[in-house]
Amino acid sequence: MSARRRLRRYFFTGLVVLAPVGATAAILVWLFNTLDAILGTPLQRVIGMHVPGLGLLLLALAILGIGWLATYALGRQLIAWWNNMLARFPIAGRIYNTTSQIVQAVLGGGRRVFLRTVLVEFPTPGSYAIGWVTAEQNPAAEAVVGEPCVNVFVATTPNPTSGYLLIVPRTRTRPVDLTIEEGMKLVISAGALLPTDGPPQEGLDLSSLLARTGP
Repeated sequence: MSARRRLRRYFFTGLVVLAPVGATAAILVWLFNTLDAILGTPLQRVIGMHVPGLGLLLLALAILGIGWLATYALGRQLIAWWNNMLARFPIAGRIYNTTSQIVQAVLGGGRRVFLRTVLVEFPTPGSYAIGWVTAEQNPAAEAVVGEPCVNVFVATTPNPTSGYLLIVPRTRTRPVDLTIEEGMKLVISAGALLPTDGPPQEGLDLSSLLARTGP
């Protein structure tokens, strides 16, 4: 192997090894800064200095405190009063009611957002997209369509945080032997990361990586 090919192999291997580390670090840093700024920014104006992590700590304590307060009768009364007061405002009330129902549906009661993975014909007949059933019934749609319907979320590639909500007759969905995680990996990788029959891989498969790049 020439020196040029050897350097290219070393660079490619190092890039593949470091890219997941960099992506993980970037996501964690963004999450930390976002949550820390919620209370950290107004606190900085009060004390005149920025203490990294203090806003996140206070936010966690506030969440725990409100959760603890909600378990007692007096706390439930205060929260009910606050809930009723916000709900009465013309514009803020609608936003508050909608977000409250969404958050409670997603986080309350341990309900999963994605129930199972399916294939649906999208965007044209004869082509299929991976989707996740988010509700097994849709009475409003069923009254129009005339048969049982399910809500299906079809994510975009490679950004699964955006996508389309499809209301599909149950008979038009195709069950597929993919877990939620396997389907998500397939979408994010634009179809390059196919599911395997073996146990799920943890981290990098360095042996396979080196074998592909050659000696």
